[in-house]
Amino acid sequence: MGDRIRARRELRGWSIRHAASRAGISHTTWSRIERGLQRTDRYMVVDLAAALECSVVDLTGQPYTPADRQLEGARIEAERVWRVMMAHPFGGPPVVGVGAANVGQVAREAALVRDLYGRCDYAGALRRLVDLLPTLHKVTDQRAAYQLMLPVYGVAMGSLLNIGYPAHAWLAAERCAEAADLLDDPVAVGVAAANRARVAAHTGAYGAARAYCDRAGLDLEGSDAETALDVLGFLHLARAHHLAGLKDQIAAEDHLDEATRIAAHTGETTSWDLAWGPSNVALWRMAYQLDTGRPHEALLTAGGVAVTELPAVRQVYFWLDMARAMVAAERERDAVRMLSTAERVGPQHTRSSAAAREIARGLLRQGLVSTDLRGLCERMGVTG
Repeated sequence: MGDRIRARRELRGWSIRHAASRAGISHTTWSRIERGLQRTDRYMVVDLAAALECSVVDLTGQPYTPADRQLEGARIEAERVWRVMMAHPFGGPPVVGVGAANVGQVAREAALVRDLYGRCDYAGALRRLVDLLPTLHKVTDQRAAYQLMLPVYGVAMGSLLNIGYPAHAWLAAERCAEAADLLDDPVAVGVAAANRARVAAHTGAYGAARAYCDRAGLDLEGSDAETALDVLGFLHLARAHHLAGLKDQIAAEDHLDEATRIAAHTGETTSWDLAWGPSNVALWRMAYQLDTGRPHEALLTAGGVAVTELPAVRQVYFWLDMARAMVAAERERDAVRMLSTAERVGPQHTRSSAAAREIARGLLRQGLVSTDLRGLCERMGVTG
């Protein structure tokens, strides 16, 4: 990332002092980032991209050249899923080919795809989505079709985002929103808003992300609909993340506290594939503490995360955050162990992660002698 930042700055013809002033950081900090001596959190990357007038993805460098066959397959399927989504807009011409689809069969395939995503098998999920998405548009019971489309397009969004295709993921999030609007269900609209916000925040558009969640949250306040509290609580978590990106920590912590209260009431649930509950709230709070420079607090919060109760796709985030915390605590060998655990739980996710790659590269440049680290870097395609 430091090399990309330097290349962008030099392309502009700017000095380090000028670029740093645009980002609101010291020139020594900017210099250390360029040289790979200082890591950046997700919020600082947004500031650096804004200063250099480029996208976050321009600096993180995703999608990466894969170092294994599964990721190569995921990239191929990502392009195929993109073409399928483009070919099947809502309100478009009738689907040509086989006739009406059986709702039961489609529902079973949708459940399989969601399970693959939960296990971090993005290549497998995307491969099946190529056929499933067109089939969903052939279901004659339109309400049943829209109810299935919401989680299925959510899987498409999450898979594409996690392997480094934010533009493709945005189209999937838009398809979620279209299905939710047609259902005319505020809970479904809330889920779709969370998906839209996730992609927006990934690219640094925290203001837009917060607006999506604010509107959906207002519609859910006081709702007695089943699972409304689960979705409302998740929207509070998302808004805490967005507000932290907007440098409003007081408001962010208010939303975290509200999410904590809701989770204590609902307990652990599995509705809408949110893995909502106290464990997920602790997971988000831990990430928030890391992103706001409190790694020791994050390590204490980690004790409240019931990791084994979370699906693999959530567990990976936990172990990657643990790696970040260990680096901040100068426990480099423990950081390698956490990265290795994340890779074991979700290899495709970890090897595509900008955070994982930057942690591994930083440890390598520090001269850490570790067979596990060198093996991990080789599988990620990372060099010092």
